[in-house]
Amino acid sequence: MDRRHEWILTSRLEEAILNGCAYISWSELYKWYGVKRIAAGTWKDLRARWKELIDNDDSELQYVPGSGGLFVFDGERVRSA
Repeated sequence: MDRRHEWILTSRLEEAILNGCAYISWSELYKWYGVKRIAAGTWKDLRARWKELIDNDDSELQYVPGSGGLFVFDGERVRSA
């Protein structure tokens, strides 16, 4: 993954933390990860990046498949709202 794509991905994950939700399109994920199919390795990497950003180890990255991509939620923030 290019460094600039890492920064954008981190920014989107931080957006989910700060605002409760963020959107990442499928085409962005394919380009950023340089893949033709989103497989288990991609999901593992997304979860690992999420864990690096949050303070609460119990909070899980939650996502809902959306139209053309993922809506990413901070599950802890959504439950407390």
